[in-house]
Amino acid sequence: MVKRKIIFVGGVHGVGKTTLCKNIESRFNIEHFSASNLISREKTEEHLRSKRVGNIAGNQDILVKAINKYLKNENTYLIDGHFCLLNKDNEITKVPYSTFEGICPSAIIVLVDEPENIYTRLSSRDSVKHDLALLRSFQKQEIYNAEYIRDKLNIPYLMCNATKSEDKIYTFIEGLVPQAVSE
Repeated sequence: MVKRKIIFVGGVHGVGKTTLCKNIESRFNIEHFSASNLISREKTEEHLRSKRVGNIAGNQDILVKAINKYLKNENTYLIDGHFCLLNKDNEITKVPYSTFEGICPSAIIVLVDEPENIYTRLSSRDSVKHDLALLRSFQKQEIYNAEYIRDKLNIPYLMCNATKSEDKIYTFIEGLVPQAVSE
């Protein structure tokens, strides 16, 4: 399988994926897309604020289709998304391995944080109170599935806290994209 020049940035909702990707995008001039926006773009419907997904596998197929349609193989991209999602019944559900086969990422970054910090961010950002035990379990499953995908695809992997390890992340990016010189 030929890897694309896609760095997949995963983590639970509220862990800081978008903020980190925007920082990387401006520092290294690597274009950033969120998986949910690519799905919405392909479905031509507005992204919903709810974190629950009705048809996880179907949406992931749409994500792969959008990547194939909108991203060029010769360019490097950041895609922020998830290794697990909450289904319509609020149950943690793994994103299928076939999704990552379709994405063909060249590397994975998984962001983690203390569940209490994630809870605070989500409460402030979305005005929704999430169950702390669910967030803890969600993050654990996100890491587990990310490591499974990493092992199956045999690609570089970094797991860290974005607010505490930004320099480590930048060094990782520089190692993946030699022409990426920070501005």
